[in-house]
Amino acid sequence: MNKDRESHRIFLIRHGETDWNKVFRYQGISDVPLNGEGLEQARKLAVRLSRVLPDRVLASPLSRAARTAEVIMELNASDTVIETRSELKEMSFGIWEGLTVAEIREIDLETYEKWRLAPFSCSPAGGDDYDSIFERSKLFASQLVNEGTPGQNTFVVAHGGVLRAIAAALLELGDMDLLWKARFDNCSITIIDIWGTRPSLLLSNDTWHLRITGDEAIASMLFPY
Repeated sequence: MNKDRESHRIFLIRHGETDWNKVFRYQGISDVPLNGEGLEQARKLAVRLSRVLPDRVLASPLSRAARTAEVIMELNASDTVIETRSELKEMSFGIWEGLTVAEIREIDLETYEKWRLAPFSCSPAGGDDYDSIFERSKLFASQLVNEGTPGQNTFVVAHGGVLRAIAAALLELGDMDLLWKARFDNCSITIIDIWGTRPSLLLSNDTWHLRITGDEAIASMLFPY
């Protein structure tokens, strides 16, 4: 990708599919690996990104995100080292971890219904609250912006919940609730350009690389400028 531009381009990348994703089982901080489909998704994503030379690659230490980052870099001409960052771990869902929605409704219906309608008003027992996740993400986003330079490409490989919070922080929304309805599908790409200190959303939840047949066709896909 041509880097002759003035923006710091941040690629927010969600990890590939896991068996728990497939059955809508809450993962949170549980270290669930990619399944076969997730590995293939990561490989297609790697092909899509093979022409983008990253200056930084930051990944959650949880294996589903870390392995996605590894697959991306295995097909990339860059020798950039993957940086593991603990603040990119997904939020904890406490007693809901490992459970499907149906199972959660059986044991914790009142909290789940309240959380579903207003996720920032409560959290599952033993889980993280959104205020702490948002504060963590704002600090990370601030560091990312301050450390970035014009023309730089940064890959951030993490999880749906924390990526929503990081996107809200990067876009200076001030309230994560404004991005809660945004989608971050498995192996999707969301791009935010930072022009000086001014953010601009360039691409959201792009998964076309998962829908196209043939590596050559995937590799030829261009990102908007």
